Amino acid sequence: MNKVVEIRSWLDTRMDREYWEALRLHLKENINKLMEKAKELGVHGIFRALLEDIFLGWKPLEVVYLTILVGIQLVVYLNQPDSFVGMIAGVTGIINVIFVTKGKVSNYLFGLINVSIYLYLSIDSGFYGEVITSIYFLLMQFVGTYLWLLNVQQNQKTDEKHHFIKPKKLSVLGWVKAIFGMTVIWGIFGFIYKSIGANRPFRDSVTDGTNYVGQWLMNGSYSAQWLFWMGTNVFSIYLWWGASLEMTVMYWVFLINSIVGYIRWTKEARKKE
Repeated sequence: MNKVVEIRSWLDTRMDREYWEALRLHLKENINKLMEKAKELGVHGIFRALLEDIFLGWKPLEVVYLTILVGIQLVVYLNQPDSFVGMIAGVTGIINVIFVTKGKVSNYLFGLINVSIYLYLSIDSGFYGEVITSIYFLLMQFVGTYLWLLNVQQNQKTDEKHHFIKPKKLSVLGWVKAIFGMTVIWGIFGFIYKSIGANRPFRDSVTDGTNYVGQWLMNGSYSAQWLFWMGTNVFSIYLWWGASLEMTVMYWVFLINSIVGYIRWTKEARKKE
């Protein structure tokens, strides 16, 4: 039995390596294919495809779930209107993470809006570590869109109007790389913050490690991403506590959704075994 597990782990690692290598070698070819598809659809077709991705494929319970989590953010703002911009960031952020849970490519549209506002709020609040992370997230929205569009094409087996990203299980080697990368990023940013006189440099840099690795795993559609998002959410709640009610509530909602996302993606990834 152990031998079978070892062989499967080796195959998963090899497939992951070949997948990323193929993306790197065929970058220009993949971009050209996406551009040709965009030209074929036209502006109207792209807009229609976006609307279909946003609105199709929902179960009644999922709609209730989305409504409740967004409603929490709106109720908090109406009871204590701290920042309208912060409220928009909270709502788009919640929609973004729920769409990720559903495997919808349109999550990156809401992610782009969210991270742009978050970048502004981080600058305004003086959270310069979060500024660097926000710039990274901003760039990764485009990278993620590219990767997820390719995955949607690969997983498109029917003529349905909505297609979802298929979660993948992270290999043993993948886990080693993810944890090592998180530790290195945490240390590097910790020393950077220390060099500029931050009061708690290595505590503040924890979210850099979890964020950077979490985003990369998300772009690769790995179920393990949710564990890193959980870490980000816990430390972000601590960071924004007392600074912005909307942002604090947003991260509490993110934490709840991360747990839901991990359960759902792990279950879906196991179906492929």
